[in-house]
Amino acid sequence: MLRLLKAKSFRFWIGLGAFFALAPLILSAVGGYTLLNYGVIAAFQDVAERQRVQVVPVQNLRILLLDTLAPVDEFLDGADATRLEYRALRTQIETGFSALDKSLQSEPEARDLLARAREDWSAADDDANELISVSVQAGDADALVQVQRFHGQIASATDKLMAVYRQLFEKIENDHDGAHLYYERSLWIAGIAGGVSLSMVIGGIALVSRIMATSVDRLVDGAERFAGGDRDYRIEVQVPHELHRVAEEFNRMITRIQDYEVTLADLAHTDSLTHLPNRRAFDAALNEVLAEAKQMGKTCALMILDIDYFKRINDTYGHAAGDAVLRELGLVMARHLRPSDRSFRIGGEEFSILLPGADLTTGIATAERLRQAVELHDFTYKDISIKLTVSIGVADTNDCFDSLSLVEAADARLYEAKRSGRNRVLASPENPVEAGRRSGSTL
Repeated sequence: MLRLLKAKSFRFWIGLGAFFALAPLILSAVGGYTLLNYGVIAAFQDVAERQRVQVVPVQNLRILLLDTLAPVDEFLDGADATRLEYRALRTQIETGFSALDKSLQSEPEARDLLARAREDWSAADDDANELISVSVQAGDADALVQVQRFHGQIASATDKLMAVYRQLFEKIENDHDGAHLYYERSLWIAGIAGGVSLSMVIGGIALVSRIMATSVDRLVDGAERFAGGDRDYRIEVQVPHELHRVAEEFNRMITRIQDYEVTLADLAHTDSLTHLPNRRAFDAALNEVLAEAKQMGKTCALMILDIDYFKRINDTYGHAAGDAVLRELGLVMARHLRPSDRSFRIGGEEFSILLPGADLTTGIATAERLRQAVELHDFTYKDISIKLTVSIGVADTNDCFDSLSLVEAADARLYEAKRSGRNRVLASPENPVEAGRRSGSTL
């Protein structure tokens, strides 16, 4: 029997397990939907709708009625501006009574109370309009009596609205209790179905794990080893057929990821514009070359090069022209450097060149040769010929043997060369190697 079960495909076991696990849930979903839709959702929707169109408007209307007391009282104290405030409230109250009367068509008792409350409001409104339509002297006894009558009528109207609210709230509470009862029944059905489904899932897991535990464990172990950095491990799974295919695809994925990692490592150390190594590659190469030079007792020179007035090229011809100049400069440098020299693009228009085994004299000669080559070269963009010059700072390991100090020394000499006129090589503050007189204008 076990052998027969092992011969079944993984799809078979997934389908069978899903059927037994989902069947109780489907049955409970149908029953629960019936209970929820007709006993809970519809009731709650009715409660929410009545709350929106009946209960809340009743409460808002009570608040508006109470808000009319202040403008009338303040008018008697001499605040004429409260007339407009009262009239605005009056408009809202009339609108509120009309809307409530429509929404209470199915509630005759509440509607009758609302009509009586509206009568009280109409009487109060008549008194208020009479009061605010004429000027009233402070302490006018008749006015005070009329105000007291106004207050009483407002209180009577709000009391009747409160009675309307209680009637509506009681009916809503009854509907809510009925909906809650249906909701509890649906929870019982869902709980029972969930328990049965859980039992089916546990039984299915136990059965499937006996058949495929070894294959699954191999997949998991392979994934963990891959996540831990082991790129040489390959997963061996034979049964079932589907897991065998998964293992094969996983192995192919590992191979592809290895290839991608190599490609990404190259991209991470290469400048996308000039295809020269970038600043990250320069830092690694500098430490490597300096360590080798120190171990072998050799020297190493460093050149840092910057294009003079590069911003003018971008401003005059556009950034596409600037990009073309940077790419072409990389080619010019490659033609005038030794095979062992290594050039890098370390910033916008800034390049560095490592000269392993070279001392300061060799570095100066190489830098001057490169400076002259750049000055004489016609850089082209489309049909435009662009002339440019570079300033170069040179340092070697006789200045310092740590990478930071060597870069700082070459960088300082570069910027000293730019400050002292550009288009020159500076190897030390006391020994500038200046360019000859420039021909034409320099960008």
